[in-house]
Order: sequence, then C-alpha cells, then structure tokens
Amino acid sequence: MRKRLLGLVITAVLSVSMLAGCSGNGTVAKLEDPNEYPKDTYEIQWYLPIENTPSDLESVEAELNKYLTEKINATVNINCMASGQYKEKLGMMINTGEYFDMCFVATWMLDYVNNARKNVFFDLTDHLDTYLKDATEAIGKENLEMQRVDGRLKALPVYKEMASQYGWVYRKDIADKYGIDMSQYKTFEEFMPVAEMLKEKEKSIEYVVDWSNLGTPYNLYGLIYNIDPSGTFEPNKVINFYKTDEFKQVITIAREYYQKGLVRPDVLTATDDIAKMDAGKTFAMYNLVKPGKAKEMFPNSQYDFAEVGTANIYLDHMAGAQSMQAISATSKNPARVMKFMNLLNSDPYVKNLVIHGIEGKHYEKIDDKTIKQIPNSGYSLYDNTWAIGNVFLDYLKDDENPDKLEILKTLNANAIHAPVQGYVPSEMDNKMKQIDLDCSAAVDKYRKQLITGAVDTEPTYSEFISTLDKCGYDKYLEWIQNDYDAYLKTVENK
Repeated sequence: MRKRLLGLVITAVLSVSMLAGCSGNGTVAKLEDPNEYPKDTYEIQWYLPIENTPSDLESVEAELNKYLTEKINATVNINCMASGQYKEKLGMMINTGEYFDMCFVATWMLDYVNNARKNVFFDLTDHLDTYLKDATEAIGKENLEMQRVDGRLKALPVYKEMASQYGWVYRKDIADKYGIDMSQYKTFEEFMPVAEMLKEKEKSIEYVVDWSNLGTPYNLYGLIYNIDPSGTFEPNKVINFYKTDEFKQVITIAREYYQKGLVRPDVLTATDDIAKMDAGKTFAMYNLVKPGKAKEMFPNSQYDFAEVGTANIYLDHMAGAQSMQAISATSKNPARVMKFMNLLNSDPYVKNLVIHGIEGKHYEKIDDKTIKQIPNSGYSLYDNTWAIGNVFLDYLKDDENPDKLEILKTLNANAIHAPVQGYVPSEMDNKMKQIDLDCSAAVDKYRKQLITGAVDTEPTYSEFISTLDKCGYDKYLEWIQNDYDAYLKTVENK
C-alpha cells in the first residue's frame, strides 16, 4: 500500500491511484421518499472481505431480514470472501460495470479515491441529512468531511478509532521476565541495547524484532503521516524527504539492526511476520496500536502479548478512509441501500446482529454492554467489526476491557490534527502523470530495501536519489506544492 503524499512534511511516497479518474457526482435523478415505507421489497447484495465465512451465516441473514423488512422493506444477502478473492472479484465487477449494491472499500482496497473519481460509487454527498441522517449524526460531519474527493463523499467511513498511533506489540512474558518497560523506548536507537541483550540471553526467540513495510524505523518517527515530529520543517512546505538527514537516520539504524542480526535475514521478502510472532519466534514488532490491539492480532495464541503506544496520536488527512462502506453506482435502488447503511451505523440491534449473531444461539448477554460468545456456535464477525459499521454500537466480549470504547473515543479526541485534512491532489495532465508513474516505480524499487536495512545503504541510497532526479521528482514536488497552495487558498476563503 503506497503512502500518502501530503502533510506537514511531503515525502517521496507516491500515490498514483489518487491522480486518475474523472469528475462528476454520479447521483441518481430520482429516489424513493426517505420517510415513507416502500411498497416493493428490495434485496441488497452486500460484499465483505471475510477470511472465513461463518457456517451459520444463513440463520443470521434470516433474522436480520425479518427486522429489515419491517423497518425498510429490504433484505440483505451478505457475500463473504477472503481478501485476495474479494479484491479480484469486486475489482472485476467494478471494471465491467456488473451490478452489486454495497461493499467494503478503502484507500488500500478497491482504490477509493481513484474509483470515486470514476463515479464507480454512488454519491452520498446530497443525502447526508435525509437517508443518512442518523448515521451522519453518529459519525459526525467533521469526520465525513475528511473523506471527500474533489468535494464529494463517495463512501461512508466506519466510525471507529479515526486517529492513529504507532507503538510496540510485544511478548509480555519476556518483558516481565527481564523487567523491560516497553513504554520507555521511543526510538530504535534507545531500544538497541535491550535488543542486543535479548538476542544473547533469550534463546526461545529466533530474532528480537520483526518489521514489515509498515513497521520499520521509518514509521516510528511518525513519517507514515508525512508529519515531522521534531518540528524542524516549516508548515505547508513540500520537500524531498528522501534527501533529509531524518531519512538517512532511518535507513542507517535499520541497517544496523539488520547487520547485528536483531531482525530476520529474509526481512525484505518475508510475509509471515504475524505468524512468526504468534508462534513465539519474535519478541516485538512496531505497529499501529490501539486499546486491545494485541488481543485482536493474536486472539488464540499460547503467549501473552501486550501493546503500548510510543508515538504521537494523529488524525491524518483522510482519517477514516482506511475502512469504508460504499454503494455501487450500479445499484438498482441506492435509496434503500442508504437506508440500510443508516441503520448499520445508528441501530445497535442491526450492528450487533451482523457482528455477534443471534442472542441465545451465538452469544449470551451478560449485561447491556457485554456478551459471552457461545463456543462453536457457527457465527461471529466481531473480528471484522472495524470493516462493517459504527463500532461504538458494539457489545463488547467478556474478555475485553469494559472501557475499550470510551478509550477509543478519547484517542480520537486527543489526536493532533494534520493540517492537510481534506486535501486530495487535483487531476494531473498526462505529462505529469508519467512523471508520477516513473517516480513511483523508483520508490517501489528502492524504498523497502532501504527502510528494512536489507541492502548496503550508501550505494543503494545514492542510486535511489539519482533515479528520482532523473525521473523528474523535483518537478513533481513543484506541481504538488502549487496544487496544495491553491487548495489552502480555497480553505482560507471559506
């Protein structure tokens, strides 16, 4: 998944998908009355990326459809498929204009921004105060504003932790054994003596730290949000981050970890970091964290995992666009689908039926806020609640922190707002698109090698910078700066 381009600091991370497509709002001329009970039943085809389809999905659909028929005279057919299959199937349906009603979408799945510009998704903008009134009130208009593309809202974000924070996910048993307080290690430089000690003494692990493209020292400095935590750069100034001392520091410490054997030797190509840690082969990884993250990542592990945030909490410029529900422009009744989407984000019965199943059959209710899952009941989508709808409607499981949802709300409330919320780069001409593509190819080739420490730093870094220069990266940054300046003027004039 490519990193986003803009923030207080603009990095060299490119996003081709944000720059293609066409304009227009794609709205339907006439829709059924939002306040009337519709005469004809409508079946909604809803697609979700679910790795393992629950065996008792059919009974939950039946119960859900009884309720929906009474409320909006609609039924829902929930189509679950594994992520890889989902991406391929829905991508093909979108490209061929095949009918469906509703689906999960994100900046990293089905290319929300690009497809929004192509009018692939139904335009929700003019219906927030009618069909989506309750959902809009629950999610908050400010949170919806951040998901607009060219001023239009083409999907509804799942209301959950909108803010993001990086920190450690780690083996608590090992930390307790050696008296390690992971909250004290804000940088990989600070953590290195501990990592070296564990490599020497803790023979139960194969390597101390695992990192993927999303959890390297690069992310520890908050740079995934293109915000410089040290404050050394001027606000709103677009720079070539790859030529800064900060980036050189990132790749230097990553290389040192690699050469000392503190990370796995196949870090550049490995994809089983979660499985390795679940099996107890790794002590820690740097990751996006939130309350309950370790439990979410390793729900059935024999080891005791914990998480702790160490970086600043940020709301980035498209906060929420990592998890959204969209209505297809091919939907035969987008009004009815919006009514369902509204219930999914405002009606606790609907949301909890979808994620927990039927009370007494799939779970037992302990109190008004807590449930206990019935073992082997054949249904639960709770691990996917982050992709489905308003998580603040959820019943919590009995083994979760009862204050989890309040903590998530506090996380959102205390977040630092990125200054570029709402900005999406304008459409580029063909010449600039080609420069973007060429520079993206250079980033794809060199960036991961450098930030994982898997290659000899200096010659690879020099080759990377030389390639970016030849691709016209400075011209690209100049274009972004001018486009962003124009955006700021429109904001100032509002």
